[in-house]
Amino acid sequence: MIKRLFSILLIALVANCSLAATVDYYLTFEEAPDPIAYMPLPPDSASTVFIGDYARWIWGKSLRNTPRGEQASWESKYGIVRMCTIYSDVLGINISEETTPAIYKLMLRAGNTGANAVVRMKSQYFRKRPFLLMNEPVWGQYDSHDNLETNSSYPSSHTSFAWGTALALAEMAPHMQDTILNRGYEYGISRVIVGAHWQSDVDAAMLCSSAAIARAHAKPDFAADIIAAREEYADLKRLTLTEVTTANSPQANKIIPAPYSTTSPEHVGDVALYWNAKAERDSLRGQIAIADASLDDQALMSGFAPCIDIPISSTETPKISLLLKMLKLRLGLEGTAMKSYWFRKRPYVELGTPTAIPSEEQEYYADSSYPSGHAIIGWGIALALAEVMPDCQNELLKRGREFGLSRVIVGYHYSSDVQAGMVMAACVLAKYHNDSWFVTMLNDARQEYVLKKSQQQGK
Repeated sequence: MIKRLFSILLIALVANCSLAATVDYYLTFEEAPDPIAYMPLPPDSASTVFIGDYARWIWGKSLRNTPRGEQASWESKYGIVRMCTIYSDVLGINISEETTPAIYKLMLRAGNTGANAVVRMKSQYFRKRPFLLMNEPVWGQYDSHDNLETNSSYPSSHTSFAWGTALALAEMAPHMQDTILNRGYEYGISRVIVGAHWQSDVDAAMLCSSAAIARAHAKPDFAADIIAAREEYADLKRLTLTEVTTANSPQANKIIPAPYSTTSPEHVGDVALYWNAKAERDSLRGQIAIADASLDDQALMSGFAPCIDIPISSTETPKISLLLKMLKLRLGLEGTAMKSYWFRKRPYVELGTPTAIPSEEQEYYADSSYPSGHAIIGWGIALALAEVMPDCQNELLKRGREFGLSRVIVGYHYSSDVQAGMVMAACVLAKYHNDSWFVTMLNDARQEYVLKKSQQQGK
């Protein structure tokens, strides 16, 4: 009863703060994507899908009496104060509300936008935190046992705040994107190390935060804050704006960790999730997963069309179709480049089990499983379209997440391949927002969507 009351009060607090949205965050409670609509339930601790979470808890606990454990404990401090300290070090400037007001404002609003994105789900589903389930004290020096006991573990607010901040700063200063994004990613993993969160809490938070920041791009003040912060940063660093914004694509090996070793306990969790997903092959969801394997332009449009309020095709919506096709091409190339950093055998190769699409097995046999190229494409398209047509955001995000998970169902990827792909899709889109081709195509697609919807409603 007390936990439920806390949840209701938390929702009311966020909703009532909407009047301050122009100051503290970019999206009101009503505007933000709803994770209940597009994210799965937290794993049941009594199920096989919990194996990976338990393995990561063991891994995190083993690091506590190490320098990485000390870092994780220090990073348990929530919010803008800790972000300012971290990114002052990363960017080589003194970030504070007084010394860098534009950068501080961007970080605060982006961080809160990310954190607010998980409120609905935390309030709807209460999940017990690792240190409580394992009956031990929380390791983080700034964590309060009493506060965390009544606050759901899923998804992680610390992570969603940090990841929202990282995505905004990476867009502000692409020349430092890899380091910025890696620190944001590490901050989330610190929550696993201190025992305040399960790995799936952190994974979910990164997706929710990515979705919220994508949606924030539909708000003019987000772009204005990016520009103001970039100018302030360039001036402090004595760099030109061209020097700040000139960068290659994000390098996955500098942002996310290597795939799990086949001898690690975490790999056992991936295998458990694989077998759980394999059971869906004979269902309608399995048929959808097989259809999602095709990256044909028409198949891709057909896959996302049901999420959108207007018909989508090359003839009826050429601008939207062109954006989708270009993202498929560019994100596909990004995925190919990322796979070159590691080689991980695909599940059907490693486990010696057939896939749901036997005709493609030879084609992918020698192709790395990590990260998932399909997940990069599907989630990247969903994030971009959520910006173009925010009124369809929940449906688009659900479709984008399912598109990646289809690869686990058909047997071509492990779950961690898909998560890595979706994380990197958000990183790549942060970079693309500084590329003229992408900004132009987004604007064209948005105008076309507004026009087509207006015409449809006028009939």
